Amino acid sequence: MSLLIKNFKKVKNKKNDKGPSPVIFLLFLLSFSLLLLTGCLFSPFSKGSVEGYIHEEIITGENRPLEGALVSITGSSNTALTDAEGYFRIDEVSIGARTLTITKKEYITKKLVTVIKENETTLIDDGSPIVICATNDKFLFDGGIIYYDSGEYTNALTSFQQLISNYPNSGYADDAQYYIGYINEKKLGYYIQALLEYQELINNYPNSSYADDAQLGIGNCYYVTYDYSHAIEAYQKLMDDYPESSLLALAQYSIAQSYRKLANYEQAILEFNKVIESYPESDYAAPAQYYTGYSYYEAKDYFQAILEFQITIDNYPDSTWPGESERFIAPCAQYYIGWCLGEKLGQWEDAISAYQLVIDNYPNSTWSSGNEIPPDAQYQIGWCYEKLELWCEAVEAYQRVINNYPYTTWRNLAEEQLNAISGNCP
Repeated sequence: MSLLIKNFKKVKNKKNDKGPSPVIFLLFLLSFSLLLLTGCLFSPFSKGSVEGYIHEEIITGENRPLEGALVSITGSSNTALTDAEGYFRIDEVSIGARTLTITKKEYITKKLVTVIKENETTLIDDGSPIVICATNDKFLFDGGIIYYDSGEYTNALTSFQQLISNYPNSGYADDAQYYIGYINEKKLGYYIQALLEYQELINNYPNSSYADDAQLGIGNCYYVTYDYSHAIEAYQKLMDDYPESSLLALAQYSIAQSYRKLANYEQAILEFNKVIESYPESDYAAPAQYYTGYSYYEAKDYFQAILEFQITIDNYPDSTWPGESERFIAPCAQYYIGWCLGEKLGQWEDAISAYQLVIDNYPNSTWSSGNEIPPDAQYQIGWCYEKLELWCEAVEAYQRVINNYPYTTWRNLAEEQLNAISGNCP
């Protein structure tokens, strides 16, 4: 800078010199201003900081924080990743005009210029977020997910279908196709349409990571529409075509349930045993053991049913139903031991003992409907005493239903029985 001023004075003091040209002087000022703005005239040790927020535009026209965006700035070797709130901060930035660059995979890169001041933190746009956009196919996919999560399934379908139509080769196309099938099956109950959409995924995206899920979905659609024979074929195709799938235990279990629904109990038992033997660590081993007992029960082989229910209790005492982490399988098996002993075999005293175990060992157990099992068991104890003509014991058992489970439907039934037999007990 001092060199520039000295040279300027020399030019001014030359003999017969009328002074610098206005154009030269203007260029000098512009150069000086540029140097000042870019920080070249300042000490390289002069530093500042920059911070701000980065959001992404979503399909509803709103913005949301973008996590994991990489932010860099000229004049600093430091970078930052945005947090869950979209916030970033970069320290040790040389002062002057700097270019901020925001990048993230599958998002359009954005650049903007900001001025860094010495020992100050520059807040971009006074805290207003910098908004960047995803690439068009990701924008549509994210929009579909947003609509799906908010329960707007028609809008979700529209977004996913638009993605597939506009970007059939997108990396998100198979994901979108799967969601179309899943929404039709699980959220709208359009099982035939869901089946067609799942098949579309398998046909068009055979290497998709969702292909085995789609094949399972086809089996589920047949199952829920009572077409159990085709369901078996679909589940078996999953096992044959996708031998490395994580869904094999579920597919095998579903094959067994389909045979049970067809009343082919002998084959169902064989298929349930395949689950237990081939996938002993899966979530479906315990329910397969339970339904082995239940299949014998449905086949009217009550002695064998009792044995299989007892194996369920002994081998899987802490197992829960798949997808229901709080609902245990063992109390259901224990109840059916009592039911087989009493209603089916007439061993009323043994049935009472079996039902009492439900009450003592599983006081919070429920059926799949959400109804409690213990009041059901307590009522059955009363009924067993009736069958034994132990009237006072029956009265006491029914009274316990009323006292201990006053807000269940079993209370009304117990009151009816109590009124009917109370005269038999002095």
